[in-house]
Amino acid sequence: MPIDFLLSLNFSELSFFIILLIISLWGLVNNYRSKNWFNFFKPTTLFGALIIFYCLFGPIITSGQADGSISYRAVDHREYYEVGLLGALLTYLSFQIGFNYKNKYLKIKKFGINKLKEYRLETKDYLFINKWGEKIIFFALFCQFVNYGSSFVSRVINLYTSFEISASMGYQGFASAWITATNNFLIFGLILLFISLLNGIKERTKFIFYLAITVGLYVHLGFRYRLFLLFLPLALIYFFYKKIKPSISLLISLILSTMFIFGLIQNIRLYGGNLDYERLSINQSLTDDSFVEFLLKEATEDTNVFHTSAGVIYKIPEEIDYPGIKPILNTITLPIPRFLWQNKPKGEYAKEIYASIYDGYLWDVGSAHLGFAEYYLMGGWTALIGINFFLGLFFKRLWYEFLLNFNDPIAQIKYSLYLSFLFIVFTRGYLLQITFLYFTLFIPFYFFSNKWNKRYR
Repeated sequence: MPIDFLLSLNFSELSFFIILLIISLWGLVNNYRSKNWFNFFKPTTLFGALIIFYCLFGPIITSGQADGSISYRAVDHREYYEVGLLGALLTYLSFQIGFNYKNKYLKIKKFGINKLKEYRLETKDYLFINKWGEKIIFFALFCQFVNYGSSFVSRVINLYTSFEISASMGYQGFASAWITATNNFLIFGLILLFISLLNGIKERTKFIFYLAITVGLYVHLGFRYRLFLLFLPLALIYFFYKKIKPSISLLISLILSTMFIFGLIQNIRLYGGNLDYERLSINQSLTDDSFVEFLLKEATEDTNVFHTSAGVIYKIPEEIDYPGIKPILNTITLPIPRFLWQNKPKGEYAKEIYASIYDGYLWDVGSAHLGFAEYYLMGGWTALIGINFFLGLFFKRLWYEFLLNFNDPIAQIKYSLYLSFLFIVFTRGYLLQITFLYFTLFIPFYFFSNKWNKRYR
């Protein structure tokens, strides 16, 4: 079916598709074949992989039809497809230009142990890292227990047993969402434990225990991106420790296993409820696809956001005016409780656009778009190109800072977290959500970073 769909593309669609595929693959191959093992871990590698998965093959696998139509949410998105590919192409090129831009004024700083000459980390330093990792995990788990009450335990073990989730709940006040979001602190805590484990701190049982709790909670919540934010930094830290890049066979195995697991979770998850394993067989029985084909489509289900993103670009400004700075205003008001400001913005700008794309009853509910579509709706092609350029420039600074401070664990952790967060920046086009996730992910990092760097002043 994907081949039939590709054969239906017109000249401009096929041109954009082929050009984007070639330059993305070229970047990936160059980074992998570099003599320096660390070049594979450049931000451009992940960015190119996201482009290929979310903008090229994923949307075709999940929604492309043999007759050339794109069926998603009861709407044929084919008329949006060309402008969507153009948006993806300009996004990739502007990010690459930003990353490769030679700016002599780019300030790269030394921090931590790199401020000292010939200092080598000792066991006491990794014990310090391990101690703070466990403190952060304890704090995050305590917050989850406060928020969920006794049901927290059943939520965690529901993945591993048939135990029903308790109806008991904890605190449900206005700050509940903020308290719940501290579950993202678990990611940083586990990274600290893992890097200390690799460097001789024998706490493997504790690490596995906390990891099992975190995975159980994240699968229960139903948001697969948290699993990505958890495991990608752990994998990066491992390869940084070994100073190697993964083999082709390992890469393929990791990609296929990730898609299999994500496709499985897509079918059994009920946001915040019991995992329903029977849904997998029921959903497959409704299609003519084999089990592998079925899981492949389910694993690529999230890439349908590309079609919505294409629709956003197509509709603006011909049918709907640019929202302008509304996404920024919506984000700035985030900390203000709604009971203090009843007319606080609710992201109506996105709802209006979605309603213009999906005119069926409730079909627009739960819609989402990619990052480059959010940039476009704020200021058209200029904003899309400009923001992606500065995004590439920002990650170039992070990359150089990482190389300069490579021997410092905090440098490796910082880079692995930001590289993982690039996934969120690319795939989540709602600025408020990105900002909220950023703070809940990086607050513990910068807190610990300050503690760590004080040791080497």
